[in-house]
Amino acid sequence: MSARTPLPTVNERDTENHTSVDGYTEPHIQPTKSSSRQNIPRCRNSITSATDEQPHIGNYRLQKTIGKGNFAKVKLARHVLTGREVAVKIIDKTQLNPTSLQKVFN
Repeated sequence: MSARTPLPTVNERDTENHTSVDGYTEPHIQPTKSSSRQNIPRCRNSITSATDEQPHIGNYRLQKTIGKGNFAKVKLARHVLTGREVAVKIIDKTQLNPTSLQKVFN
């Protein structure tokens, strides 16, 4: 059995704004009444463009929220290369007291 490395800690607000772990923020186009498909970036593969617009953490694309608590959310995620589904717990560290915060990292 191989040892797994933990995923990096990510601020949930960053995932809601489509920000990846490396800090790259994907552009968000606000639709207007006069907007058409001209404003949408074109890609050769429509599946690729849809995938690029989803929030992600590393090689995992975040999907729907499957659980919610006082200081964390659990989201369904899919590995980009293998397609394997996993659950990702996103902890809002600003809501934790120092004792609880210490438990997260132990």
